[in-house]
Amino acid sequence: MTKTKTVGAKLLLGASQLAAGIVLTTASVAAETPLNNKGLPTLAQVKPLPKPYRAYREPATGLLHNFKLSVEAGTGLTEKRKQPTKLKQNSYGTQLGLSFGIGSMGFASITGSYSRENIKSTILAFPLAMDASANAGAVDAVLGIAPLPFLRVGVLGGLGTGSSAYSFVGVPAPSVGAKSNGYRYGAFVGASYPVGPVMMSLDATIISVHNRQEYDPGNIPPSANFGSNIAMVQLGASYDMTDRLRLSAGFVVNQVLSQKVAPADRGLDKSWFTLQLGAGYMLTERWEVTLKGMTWLSNQRMNYSRATIGASYKF
Repeated sequence: MTKTKTVGAKLLLGASQLAAGIVLTTASVAAETPLNNKGLPTLAQVKPLPKPYRAYREPATGLLHNFKLSVEAGTGLTEKRKQPTKLKQNSYGTQLGLSFGIGSMGFASITGSYSRENIKSTILAFPLAMDASANAGAVDAVLGIAPLPFLRVGVLGGLGTGSSAYSFVGVPAPSVGAKSNGYRYGAFVGASYPVGPVMMSLDATIISVHNRQEYDPGNIPPSANFGSNIAMVQLGASYDMTDRLRLSAGFVVNQVLSQKVAPADRGLDKSWFTLQLGAGYMLTERWEVTLKGMTWLSNQRMNYSRATIGASYKF
């Protein structure tokens, strides 16, 4: 059997891509009550923040309350840049999530996701292009408390799995299959405070991601382990243009603390930025539609962008 070295296109998301969405998730899960700009107090008037700024500070009818069911569909693009090997990965996926309050101070969410990946890449071993298709699924959870009306702290974790098939373009040879699995865990702390008509937030997150990819017999190497430990600090802002329309933005500083790189691959930049934009429109008191987008900035080795459309229902 001809042995083939095919390490190059990795299926599971790295820590940076995963956490880019988690930073916003923890803030939104922790504070779901829609804000009305006309009623927002000034900084001098808020000592401390009143109950309307913390959804889960509202009186609860039971242990679990303030449920929110959400669904999103999105597309993403990952591309290597300024590297000896090439990678272009298009992803198309859906996500289903449920968030809720726990007692007077707790909050939690659980999210399931599925994506289809189309990958074009090259490797160092051969001057040949490769095509690949992949399927990936994941389950992630967030658990936190709000010890003060404006403060949140908690943990997060998740599991991922997937499968893929690689083949050299124009080469009459069987495709090489691979199976992937991974896990991640982390912690976060954040705070929100109104500044005039704008709700400002500051969140810090540390997340550790561990992935393993095993290839069909005959591949060299037979498996690859890779992952990252990354810290992020996000400054966010939310503004209600009307009683129904809310705009949001976020700016994230990403810092890789450590990383394990797969054979024949290169690691991420040590630091870069993420820009996030979003809009939400309340169709009714319970139904909301959302648009979100994000992109990496100043990353010298990788481009990553993602856009989603979604809907949510509160009950």
